[in-house]
Amino acid sequence: MRYHKAIDITQVEAHFIIDTSTSSQTNLIVIQHRGEWYDVRSLTRKELDDFLEDLMRRDVADVQAGCNVPH
Repeated sequence: MRYHKAIDITQVEAHFIIDTSTSSQTNLIVIQHRGEWYDVRSLTRKELDDFLEDLMRRDVADVQAGCNVPH
């Protein structure tokens, strides 16, 4: 995956950010994907779209490699 400004965080950190954050480049503050949490407050809409695309690409690659079975 290419470099993104999204920051890996813990679930506890994510909940703290959700409870206390007042600003974000987009309407999203944190995202959770497959048990991993990311702080996305500093991402622009384009950067967020690119990041989400890369997460989905990783999912597809895992399915194709047999590492993940879709439901």
